[in-house]
Amino acid sequence: MKIPKGFSLPEEHYVISETDIVEILIAYNNQDYEWIIYFFESLIPVQNIKNHFNTEEQTYTFDEVIKMAGIKLQGKK
Repeated sequence: MKIPKGFSLPEEHYVISETDIVEILIAYNNQDYEWIIYFFESLIPVQNIKNHFNTEEQTYTFDEVIKMAGIKLQGKK
């Protein structure tokens, strides 16, 4: 599915704990992709994240977390 021109995703932020990351990696290792999809679908955006965290030092994007874990997503270059 192609993303239409001019379409942009909302600037939403989510908090994922270290425990969440470990559980995601375990599920990935066990090929439990349904659980991983459920996890991400059930995330709730955090409002005013800048008031809660130093977002430049303590946060990572989803792509950064996946890259640090050594996971290569198909279709990503």
